[in-house]
Amino acid sequence: MKNSAQRLAVLCIALLATACGSTKPLDGNVKAYPLDRCLVMDAPLGSMGDPIVKVYGDQEVKFCCQPCVAEFEANPAAYLAKLEEAQRD
Repeated sequence: MKNSAQRLAVLCIALLATACGSTKPLDGNVKAYPLDRCLVMDAPLGSMGDPIVKVYGDQEVKFCCQPCVAEFEANPAAYLAKLEEAQRD
């Protein structure tokens, strides 16, 4: 039973990781990223090379570097809430 639960957990995590972040082009249902700075480090986009663009759910997010992507993906809900707050200001 424990082995089955572990396999199910690994499968769910893999599916979630695949569904959460993508590099697909924007379509009419995806909200454009409104900031000119990285959501994680607050560094200007382009300051560390080309920005990394990903789509999470219906929201485009841009990052200054790959480590910021990993940090975001460790807690996407917190960063998406931060983005929503920035959009309200």
